[in-house]
Amino acid sequence: MARTRCGCDRPRLTVVLSLAERGVPHGAAGHDVVYDYTRISECSGCGGGVVEHHSHDCWDTGNYADYDKYWWWRVDMDAVRELVRACPAPLDPGCGCPVHRGLGAGSPRPLPPSAETPYDDAAVPTAAVRVVDGVPRWG
Repeated sequence: MARTRCGCDRPRLTVVLSLAERGVPHGAAGHDVVYDYTRISECSGCGGGVVEHHSHDCWDTGNYADYDKYWWWRVDMDAVRELVRACPAPLDPGCGCPVHRGLGAGSPRPLPPSAETPYDDAAVPTAAVRVVDGVPRWG
């Protein structure tokens, strides 16, 4: 999966918070039709943040464009860094802390147009994070 959309000409993204993951990546041993994830990454080049949601389903519909869907949002990394400090296991999507429960339960809004590959041009909205009663939520 390409690493794009942080706003940098040469993005170098590192995952800082893995919110959800299901299945085994396509091409890896044990892959069985579905693989998806939601994660937040930070670009070491520009300091920008990206929320990525990728959904892969290789059930043969006869249309390869149906296999991969990819959505992304820019996100304020100052807010994310604060959340990561409050999480005991930021790279474990199975972590049950308030950060994972809150942000892992939904998706940022507005939902951007889906693109079959991250190279397609699409409007890139900004995801907002708010804390309600001590639990982070997509704002």
